[in-house]
Amino acid sequence: MSRFRLGIITDEVSQDLREAIAFAQQFGLQALELRSVNNKLLHQMEDAEIEEIRSLIADSGLELCGLSAPIFKCELDQEAELESHIALAQRYIAIAQRLNTKLIRGFSFWARAPFEAELPGIVRQLQRIAPIFEQAGLTFVLEFDPSVYASNARKVARLIDEVASPAVKALYDPGNDLWDPDGETPYPDGYDYLQERIRHIHLKDAVKTDSGIEAVAIGSGLVDYRGLFRRLLRTGYDGYLVVETHYRLHSVLTEEQLKRPMGASFSDGGKEASEQCVRSLLDLLAEVGA
Repeated sequence: MSRFRLGIITDEVSQDLREAIAFAQQFGLQALELRSVNNKLLHQMEDAEIEEIRSLIADSGLELCGLSAPIFKCELDQEAELESHIALAQRYIAIAQRLNTKLIRGFSFWARAPFEAELPGIVRQLQRIAPIFEQAGLTFVLEFDPSVYASNARKVARLIDEVASPAVKALYDPGNDLWDPDGETPYPDGYDYLQERIRHIHLKDAVKTDSGIEAVAIGSGLVDYRGLFRRLLRTGYDGYLVVETHYRLHSVLTEEQLKRPMGASFSDGGKEASEQCVRSLLDLLAEVGA
């Protein structure tokens, strides 16, 4: 059977990239995904800082599987914001080329109205950036999230089909479905909606409590990860499985931190929670024969 390629988003461990690299090496992970480093998002960095990151990753022997960018986490009806995010996409493309990675994550605008009403406008904006990604030979992986219009896998599939670009694919995060206002079941329903559109996978988990949804270690929540991993083995999925811990052992991440994750306050306590997640993930994969 195939052996999945495993990674982690580095700021779920630390803002210090060296510490995140050591963590990945300790657990035998193959890849890193970047979001914020040294209290900056990547687009806020100077070229010299990007070069230092490139050098550290090259020396580590790890792969860089993608960039977690905040592209299109903005207002759909604000022209100035739209233009700034088109420029943001171009900046992330330049960074991805410098760091030699092919995937850039993005979203589908803050949800302010019914999805169907805004669908044509979302598609138009995605079609603006699709040719830029095509020309660069990169892929824009669209993630569903409860705060944006595409809050689940079904909606992401609809957008990808409407945009109809080989450079726009799906980022499947079954854990995000647990926060979906429409109540989509992460697996098998979310997976079934996306199937061949999936280019990248994030992993997190959660449970439902009287006070709402509460993040927990991968495998101890409501996502059927055993079923998902067995399905991925059968279908021959050859992309990455990337841990996005998104919870802490001794504190609770705020809604704002979950919507705009970055910086030291977000990473605080992340290493211990990420260790719990990775150990649980490795146990699950061993159980299903991966």
